[in-house]
Amino acid sequence: MNKIKEFISDMKKELNRIRWCKGKELIKNIIVTLIFIIFFAIFFVVIEYIISLIRLIDFKQIIESITDLF
Repeated sequence: MNKIKEFISDMKKELNRIRWCKGKELIKNIIVTLIFIIFFAIFFVVIEYIISLIRLIDFKQIIESITDLF
């Protein structure tokens, strides 16, 4: 039982050492996080679109037309 009390006491001490964000700093961190989320969402949508366009290309026809030139 003493180990449990010691553990809880140590937990309270550690929680008091944590530096929690203040209002302006918290809002700044939220804005930065949202910007990164939006950026990466747009990035992955563009990459997915490019990959889907590449999959639509008929490479066999392109190779045949190139070989017909020679």
